[in-house]
Amino acid sequence: MTSQPTSPAADALDALIAELLECGGALSQIISSMYEFKASGRSSPDAPPVTEVAHSLIRSVVEDLPKRYSDEAIRASAHMVNEITTAVCDEIFFVPPEGTGPALNGSTSRGSHRRRRPRSRRRRR
Repeated sequence: MTSQPTSPAADALDALIAELLECGGALSQIISSMYEFKASGRSSPDAPPVTEVAHSLIRSVVEDLPKRYSDEAIRASAHMVNEITTAVCDEIFFVPPEGTGPALNGSTSRGSHRRRRPRSRRRRR
């Protein structure tokens, strides 16, 4: 899926991360659009939740993966994505835009003592 050529020195982990970033952006846009559509009131009142619709749509376009990859490989991939997601949620903190750059009083946010976003409570598997 990556549209940018990867460097010859990139290892397997770099390739995995590049693909996760690519699909993360695409998934974010798809899900965001689905929620916007639902919020607009144009979806049916009895429509299933966005997460169910997204799951069904994505599964429909990857239904043939078990023909090319073993169940073990697919489960290992799912496990890796889960581990990466958990690590990102646990170790990378969101800093709101107002918490970066020079403040109005001339100081920078480096010296400020802003509270960090709490760590994810997502369970590790």
